[in-house]
Amino acid sequence: MKKKIFFWSPMLSHIGTYQAVLAMAEALTEYNDYKVYLINVFGEFDDYKNPSIEKINLLKAKYYIPNKGLLSKFLYYLLTFLLIPVMFYVVRKYRPDVIISNLVGYVPNLIKIFVKIKVVNSIQGLPRFNYFRKIIWKLFYSNSNHIFTMTDLTKKMIISNFELNLRSIIKVDNPIISRKIINLSNEEIENELKPIFQNDVFCSIGRLTRQKNYYELINGFNSFIKKTKKNINLLIIGEGELKEDILKYLKKKNITNCYLIGFKANPFKYLKKSKLFISSSLWEDPGHTLIEAGYLNVPVLSSCCPNGPKEIIKNNYNGFCYKLNDSNDLSKRLEEIYNLKDKDIYKIKLNFKKFVIRNYTKYQFAKTFNKII
Repeated sequence: MKKKIFFWSPMLSHIGTYQAVLAMAEALTEYNDYKVYLINVFGEFDDYKNPSIEKINLLKAKYYIPNKGLLSKFLYYLLTFLLIPVMFYVVRKYRPDVIISNLVGYVPNLIKIFVKIKVVNSIQGLPRFNYFRKIIWKLFYSNSNHIFTMTDLTKKMIISNFELNLRSIIKVDNPIISRKIINLSNEEIENELKPIFQNDVFCSIGRLTRQKNYYELINGFNSFIKKTKKNINLLIIGEGELKEDILKYLKKKNITNCYLIGFKANPFKYLKKSKLFISSSLWEDPGHTLIEAGYLNVPVLSSCCPNGPKEIIKNNYNGFCYKLNDSNDLSKRLEEIYNLKDKDIYKIKLNFKKFVIRNYTKYQFAKTFNKII
């Protein structure tokens, strides 16, 4: 009989974890022959279709709950807490062998107290350990069979904060790289956006939130343009609570070559046609978009932020880094990169693909998971 795997990852908006969950689920069905179930908590997986993966629907609340702001967070945690009895019933009914939790990991760990089951908490992003979260971790996360982290630095940070079995916490890369990205990148850009690519384009992808640090990106880019007089456009792909503020800032600074085009289900067709991908984040763990950029042969410039970019990018070897919170250094690095010879850029792109990309495939994830479980 096939082993049954549950994925518990409640989401109200389209974040990077969404694609990571689907990639993990697909990897375990394609290479390990598990029976995989997606717990469709709020309706986050309504549009996903795969005959090999079954969905278990709990609520259809995604369309009625705001996906940003304090009210959104309050309702998110309230509803996931209230769903614990429902989830307990589902676990008793289906009897999964393993629950993989990517978000709100205390729920399956709580259920594990009453039901014989393995729980894997895959930590998506850099955890922030305030007083309350430390209590939650000590009470519930320590009950995990395994904890997956995206970086070694996060692994060390968790170990230093909690008394955990060193063999139970493991760095396991998300399987985000697949041929599908190449196919999507070959799609045609909409006619109304084609004029942006008549000049060279620097691209950034991510939610318009404080974490992504877009004001620093805009200031560094604008300083670079003023100094070099280059005809280059900055393209920012994503939605978020800071959108209106950023648009006002662009207008105030009279910056006309920065384009906010909102969320795009397929960002890869714009990314592939860009000359450079820039991540200005305050933190990333690991930073999926910079890995996807490298896969599409787009050179990467990232802030030296914790924890992913610090581990992934080796400056001037497989990508480029600039000092975090220093828009002048960002401007300087942009000028240096833009003036590099094609052969030097080619070597850097090749090094990224050789030493980074291979770790993020579905095959590698399935192989690692099977060995651990």
